[in-house]
Amino acid sequence: MDWSRIKTILIIALALANLALGYEVYRQKMALAGPTASKQFSQELLDLLASEDIKISPSIQLQAEKLNSLRVQYENLSQEQLNRDFFHNEALLRQKTFSLADLSLKGESLQVYDGRKLSYRNDLPLAKKKISKEEAKTKAMDFLKEKKFKTDDLVLVSSLPWQEGYQLTFKKVYEGRLVESSYSIFQVDGSGVHSLSRLWLDIIEPSDKEVVMPSPQKALLSLLDKQEARGRTVVRLEACYYFNPSKQGYIEDISRAQQGRAIPAWRIQLDNGQEVIVDVLS
Repeated sequence: MDWSRIKTILIIALALANLALGYEVYRQKMALAGPTASKQFSQELLDLLASEDIKISPSIQLQAEKLNSLRVQYENLSQEQLNRDFFHNEALLRQKTFSLADLSLKGESLQVYDGRKLSYRNDLPLAKKKISKEEAKTKAMDFLKEKKFKTDDLVLVSSLPWQEGYQLTFKKVYEGRLVESSYSIFQVDGSGVHSLSRLWLDIIEPSDKEVVMPSPQKALLSLLDKQEARGRTVVRLEACYYFNPSKQGYIEDISRAQQGRAIPAWRIQLDNGQEVIVDVLS
């Protein structure tokens, strides 16, 4: 018996079996993914969106993503802490109820809603000279540092002209991913910070379980139901985290939701700065 020949035949047979098994695994994977994973579907989707006057930037990559969920909680803002950090303990408490604290000192005022949402105003004179976006960003970051807020967990996502300065929107970021809906919105010019609206999330801990997100094609498909997407171009599509208390049982009284889960979602940004969030529950 020619053992050398038999050995060669067995090796070839095993190789063919492995190829067949690999193909079957791939075929089942594609079947589970459904038509949204196919190139044909992607092109049909682009054509369908275009027919509704919704364009997709060529830079958009339609790649599947997996993320873990996060346990998060709202930043806790006490009246005592804010009076110390904003007003050196000299502010007048104009009103305090279960849901609202209202502090003021001269031309500055600060309201805190439900111990977490901050609204700050300063009656500074408007600057007459235009400043650059980088100068406005520096003033906003310096303001946060001065008021004892962290500055290593945010990123600038939007800058719009405002008076002779800018309206800047910063978002929370965790391991390179945005955490929605967590924001700090400034109006700032050469005179300084005129206003700050802030609702911030702190990360308690990440979950150890991965969540399979809907395909990016399905996320884009949701734009067909969004009137604000008509006549616009999608300039960014990225995976993010999304905390929505109304989807966690706090529809009637959102103030009860102090913490919960931020789940994986897609953030779709349009060319006018608007964004659409598509989560796994959508």
